[in-house]
Amino acid sequence: MFELTQSPFGKYRLYTLHHPETGDGFSLVPSLGATLLELRFRGANVLDGYQSPEALEAGKWGKSALLFPFPNRLRDGQYSWLGHDYQFPLNHAASHNAIHGFIRQEAFEVVRVELTTESAELSCRFDYRGHHAWYPFPFQLEVTFNITNRNEFNVSFFLKNRHTDAIPVGLGWHPYFRLADTADAHHLHLPPCTRVDVDDRMIPTGSRTPYTDFLKEKPLGKTVLDNCFHVEESHPLYHLTLHGRGQSVALAASRNLFPYFQVFTPPQRESIALEPMSCNVNAFQNGDGLVTVPPAGDWTAAFRVEYHQQ
Repeated sequence: MFELTQSPFGKYRLYTLHHPETGDGFSLVPSLGATLLELRFRGANVLDGYQSPEALEAGKWGKSALLFPFPNRLRDGQYSWLGHDYQFPLNHAASHNAIHGFIRQEAFEVVRVELTTESAELSCRFDYRGHHAWYPFPFQLEVTFNITNRNEFNVSFFLKNRHTDAIPVGLGWHPYFRLADTADAHHLHLPPCTRVDVDDRMIPTGSRTPYTDFLKEKPLGKTVLDNCFHVEESHPLYHLTLHGRGQSVALAASRNLFPYFQVFTPPQRESIALEPMSCNVNAFQNGDGLVTVPPAGDWTAAFRVEYHQQ
């Protein structure tokens, strides 16, 4: 039977859902962005997450952050919507861009926990009043985390537009996976895709380049990646697969919901970020993949992580 434990994590509350016999489970801090800290299959934690409240608050690298209302970068933090201009804070000073939206710093409330012998599920909700000038559009966002005894971890989203007009929406997740001792020892496999070409500020130029380097699984080695990719139409369901030390994780997503993904190898080479994205980089300006949710309308999305031992 899965169990729930709660414990202090600095000034926050850590929720851990786990199965004491199988070693499956996950832990998260709902009150700071619903940030996942651990994801365990058969006792093995596959995430490189924050180890302390101080690291979680600092938020370096955005580990396992939920990215909303846009993932990745927004040039100069500026966008126009329905005839009005808005300015996000420039939280990536090096490139003079806004990055990853704002909900990773907001407090979610746990609204449901369900535990059985076969699965554990936790839902948490963020009710946004539209109080930030850079995104003055009220909404309700509910995210559900679910782990099963079939070595699957499912993440689903339900968004309700509480605004009187349509609102622009983009969504992503920013998990760092660590299986082997170093990222260099991992094997990587990517679906058929094109690389989004970017300028020196990591903003798309409008062109794309075919990318086949990991179309067949091969060692990551010293490859350095911080790139956005667009999945080809031939793969309506795609997998980003990482192998290391006799284990593999695969992030599975629908191209219809998440036609883009980012791969990032941080400089410390301890893990790899595999990030599903519902839209392109700078989507609030270029509109590429941007979702429009009508007034009083809703939008749902989901993806999963699959685990295998070899």
